Amino acid sequence: MLCSVIVRRLKEGATYEDFREAWAPDTGFGVPVRVMNARSLDDDAEIISVGLVDLPKDRLPEMLDHVAASEAKRHDRIAHVIEKTVHRGIYEIVDDNDLS
Repeated sequence: MLCSVIVRRLKEGATYEDFREAWAPDTGFGVPVRVMNARSLDDDAEIISVGLVDLPKDRLPEMLDHVAASEAKRHDRIAHVIEKTVHRGIYEIVDDNDLS
């Protein structure tokens, strides 16, 4: 399982609703993907997107190729509402703990 983490900063005057509208994908990824978007409690302009991708790491390039065109369009839309991407990374989940 993989985890995608992207931290973005909204442009002055942009709202989370603006981001959400631009962020919404046109198509699915073709593999099980769950994404959570969250706003910082300290700064409404900071948005973090965490995606859980049920895919072994060796299949990631194939999946990224499959979605490249639609993702390019989506990220162009997002660029209109964000000031900058603070962090972007894809990680392999090596541990999963329920701390209830």
